[in-house]
Amino acid sequence: MPKMYSNFFTPAQIGIIFSMLPIARFLTPFLFFKLTINKTTFLISLIISTLAAFLLLSHNFSIILTAFFFIGASFSVIFPYIESIAIEKLKEKYGQARVFGSFGFMLFGIIFSYFKINFIYVFIILIILTNITSLYFLEDKSVKKEKESINFLIAWKFWLALILMQISFGGFYNFFTIYNLNHHIPKEINGWLWAIGVIAEIGIFLIQHKFIKKFHPLFWIKLSILLTSIRWFMLYIFAGKVIFIALSQLIHAFSFAIFHTSALLYLSKIYKNKTLAQQFYAGIGYGLAAFLGSIISGWLYGEHLFLYESVIAILGFLIML
Repeated sequence: MPKMYSNFFTPAQIGIIFSMLPIARFLTPFLFFKLTINKTTFLISLIISTLAAFLLLSHNFSIILTAFFFIGASFSVIFPYIESIAIEKLKEKYGQARVFGSFGFMLFGIIFSYFKINFIYVFIILIILTNITSLYFLEDKSVKKEKESINFLIAWKFWLALILMQISFGGFYNFFTIYNLNHHIPKEINGWLWAIGVIAEIGIFLIQHKFIKKFHPLFWIKLSILLTSIRWFMLYIFAGKVIFIALSQLIHAFSFAIFHTSALLYLSKIYKNKTLAQQFYAGIGYGLAAFLGSIISGWLYGEHLFLYESVIAILGFLIML
C-alpha cells in the first residue's frame, strides 16, 4: 500500500479499502438487470471514476473507502463496455488487443520498481489517461442496446466453475512470493518468476487466434481449468525448486490468457446482452470469487496451501464435465 496511506490507516483499514474494488465489481452488474448499458451510462461512469480518483488524495477513511467503491463500480461498466466491442469486432483475434494490458502491467512493475514515488499519484494519472482514451469508444456503432437479462441457469456449470477457478487463484496472488521466500527462493528470483507468467500470457495472446477457433470455447475453458489445477499441484510438490516453479508459471498462458478469451467468446455466443454478460463475468470472477479467494487462502495458508488450491480448481473442471 502507498506510504501515503500506511501512515494514516491500520492494516485492517487498508484491507477493507482494497476489498471495495472486488465488492463493487460484483454488486454493480445487478443494477443493470433493469438498466441498459449504453453510451450515456458509459460516459457517466467515466466522469464518476475521474472525480473519485481525486478523492484518493484525502486522508479520511470514509472518503477513501467511498472513492474505491465508486472507482470499482465505474470500471465494472467501462471495461465490459469496451471489451464487448473488442470481442464483437475481433472475435478470436481479441487476444492481440488484450496483450497491451499485459505488457503495460509488466512494464509498470519493472519501471516503477526503480523509482521512489507515491503510487497514489501514478494511480490517479493512469485512471485519468485511461478515461480520456476510453472516450474514443463513445461513438462506436457496434454496441447494441440490449435489454435482455441474464439467465445464469443456461450456463450454470460455467458460472460455478468460474467461481472455483478464481477462488483457486487466491493463494497465488496473495502468497506466491511469501510461499517461495519461505522455501528459500530469493526475492530477485521471485521477480523473474512473476515475469515468466506475464511473458507466457503475452506470447499466447499474440498467437492464440491461429488455433483457438479450431475448437469450441468450452474445450479451451475445460483445458485451462485442468492445467491450472496441475499448476497449483506443481507448486505444492516442487516447493523451492525454481526450474519446476518456472515451468508451472508458463501455464499462466492457459490459466489466464486462453481461459479469459475463451470465456468471453463463450458468453458472446450464448447471451444476447453481451455487455451485461461480461459485467457479470468480471463481477463474479474477478469480484466475488477474487474476494472469497483472498479470504479462503488466508485460512488455508501453510505447507499444503497449493494442494488445497489444486483441489478447488479440479472441482471446477469436474463440474464442467
